[in-house]
Amino acid sequence: MNEEIEIKEILKNPQQIEDKLKQIAKFVKEKTQIDEYFTPKHENYFELKRPVKYIRVRHEDNKSNVEFQFLHFEGDSKNLIKTDEYETKVEDPKMMSIILKKLDMVHKVTVKKQRKQFDYKDFEIVIDNVEQLGYFIEVEAKKLLGSLKETKQACFNILEEIGAEWEHPTLGGYPILILEKNDTK
Repeated sequence: MNEEIEIKEILKNPQQIEDKLKQIAKFVKEKTQIDEYFTPKHENYFELKRPVKYIRVRHEDNKSNVEFQFLHFEGDSKNLIKTDEYETKVEDPKMMSIILKKLDMVHKVTVKKQRKQFDYKDFEIVIDNVEQLGYFIEVEAKKLLGSLKETKQACFNILEEIGAEWEHPTLGGYPILILEKNDTK
């Protein structure tokens, strides 16, 4: 299991931030990611404005994996504290989709994005251009920097340090934003 401590915000000045990161950070790679989200028929994870779990099949760089993610929030707020990730490689993603459907899972939404990844200090910074949604920035701590709350604050400090103009999305992650935009939860 992996634990992620990150923030994801709408990015208003993507070109400026990409230019800045090219100067001060290490460019890692650019990739296309296609994420297929599934939910059990009997328990629609996406009916909640703040889902706490999901199943995703991710396709990138001619590889695929399946993930179950469990999200931890601060009380009743929308503030994501951390995410537990359970992930394994998938040799045949089409078969994985069939298996999920046979287990009474339904495909809920597909998220397509172009991702540019940078390493900066103790953080991974990505700029996502998400089909239907636009630009977002994620800042993920590579290690715990004090408490969870302090680590999360350090991620926000990085946004300020690099000059990002951002706003917090009103809903959860990309699948929720797309479902809400298309009004198909």
